[in-house]
Amino acid sequence: MKREPTYQIHSVPPLKEQEDTMPATSDFVKRLYKMLEDHTFSHVVSWGPQGDCFVVKDMNEFTKSILPRMFKHSNFASFIRQLNKYDFHKVKTPNDAQFGERSWTFRHPDFHADRRDALENIKRKVPAARKSFPSSSNRDHNGDRGASSGNYIPGETSTTELAAVQSYIGVLQNSYQSLFSSHDTLLSSHETLRGQTDSLLASHSSLQAQNDNLFTTNETLRNQVVRAEEQIRVLEHQYGDMMVNFQKGMAQQDALMQGWIQYFLGEGGECRFVALFVSIMSRF
Repeated sequence: MKREPTYQIHSVPPLKEQEDTMPATSDFVKRLYKMLEDHTFSHVVSWGPQGDCFVVKDMNEFTKSILPRMFKHSNFASFIRQLNKYDFHKVKTPNDAQFGERSWTFRHPDFHADRRDALENIKRKVPAARKSFPSSSNRDHNGDRGASSGNYIPGETSTTELAAVQSYIGVLQNSYQSLFSSHDTLLSSHETLRGQTDSLLASHSSLQAQNDNLFTTNETLRNQVVRAEEQIRVLEHQYGDMMVNFQKGMAQQDALMQGWIQYFLGEGGECRFVALFVSIMSRF
């Protein structure tokens, strides 16, 4: 079984030494290479496993943290356009699943982790010059001679123009991918907020139900207190009537006793008292 080669990142030389050994190339390519040599960024952007490409693992974090620091802007679509101008291409690799479906992998034939010397071969693409159409009189005058001599013929598309169109389509596709990823991020955030809103509404409904129960309980207790107060007033009234009747009864008993005392102490009272005493004793 053939063993696949593994790639190891060499130790990063000091910044001054990096600049001294960096070959003559554009500032954009230099910044790109230095960014990948900085291991503090490796959780967001790094070389691919073979060192022949680089991978943006987290587009959002890359746009927010690394682009402003290394390229003085925070526009991922602009970064892709710059890559395209230097003939970098977005590619699909077997390692895409390892980095996630939202990762971006870019490759250039002269951009390798262990080939600083090849950076000078990375040049900015020269835009194709527009060719003017010959006038109708010249076309009529030249006839087939123009075609045989290699002059521009309307309807034909040169290789350079075709490459320019394909490059522009690539830029549009990359921009679309960026917008699509942003849309997914916003959609995910919307779903999260929607879930939080539903949770808050459910909590509000639960609290409202508890509040309604407390209100009902409070009304029940209030009615019970009112009824208890009414019963207390009735009992107080009954107690007052009972005390009045008791006092009347006591007064009547006092009057009766006074009458008996006067009866026995009056004229002939002693005889009546003795007769009453004898009558009572005879019963025993």
